[in-house]
Amino acid sequence: MTDLKRKVEMIRSINKLQLSKDLITALDDAQQAEYVVEAINSLQKLEQQWN
Repeated sequence: MTDLKRKVEMIRSINKLQLSKDLITALDDAQQAEYVVEAINSLQKLEQQWN
């Protein structure tokens, strides 16, 4: 992931959702980063619905 601001936001989301630190490493792989971001966004939407 080349956008540093977006990467930092994703790392915060990963930590907030208490997800595996392996997802942070995956953000450095362009192909995996796209899937990680999609998954985190989906989880954030679910979290918002539950709260």
